[in-house]
Amino acid sequence: MMGFEITGHASYDKHGKDIVCSAVSAVAQTALLGIIKVAGVDARYEINDGFLQCRLPEIESSEKRIMCTAILETMYAGLSDIRECYKKYIAIMEEEV
Repeated sequence: MMGFEITGHASYDKHGKDIVCSAVSAVAQTALLGIIKVAGVDARYEINDGFLQCRLPEIESSEKRIMCTAILETMYAGLSDIRECYKKYIAIMEEEV
């Protein structure tokens, strides 16, 4: 199963001024929108304060699978780039399920 999960707050600055948290949220929510609206995949997701989880169903279409993979890899690249500048505020863990 493909997907991702964002948890916690970056605590770079106070709520409403935390540019690290905002950047991570923007990248992750854009990836979710891409999966749903661009790739056309009916992903299960949950968004709460400091939490975003997205789980993709089994994708039969190879075209949609390729699109989702590209979206997730682009999200990972964006988050990794943010982490390079703000190492003590972001941790990225990869897990195969």
